[in-house]
Amino acid sequence: MSGGASAPQRNAEATARLRALVERLDEADLQRSLGGGWTVAFALAHLAFWDTRQHFALQVYAHGEGFPAEDKTVNDTLVSLASVIRPDTVGPEAVRAAELVDATLAGLSAARRDSLVAEGLGFAVERWQHRHDHIAQIEAVLP
Repeated sequence: MSGGASAPQRNAEATARLRALVERLDEADLQRSLGGGWTVAFALAHLAFWDTRQHFALQVYAHGEGFPAEDKTVNDTLVSLASVIRPDTVGPEAVRAAELVDATLAGLSAARRDSLVAEGLGFAVERWQHRHDHIAQIEAVLP
């Protein structure tokens, strides 16, 4: 099975893993440092942003337009806004965003998902990889 065809199942599994993680985090966990100025809460905000961004980019693509290019300054911009992100709401938002993009991707045919992967846009289809990376990063700092 190709990456695009298997993505919905793997994305759903990653979303379930994210949901389970978020449900067990407390206020102290959200403030834990991940290094590089990132906290657990910020990593969740980062996930929420990128899943939401890919949802909207996929909406553009689904309507027959090209997949929008990413702005290379986004992560730095997010870091500069970290102090205004509410840690108590970011976990549920990350789960909501994951569910949103998962539904959008599931609505695309396997052929369209495969086409995105073939075009080098697998990151937009295989959201599970990004989630797993940050979930592992967060789990590594939890007691």
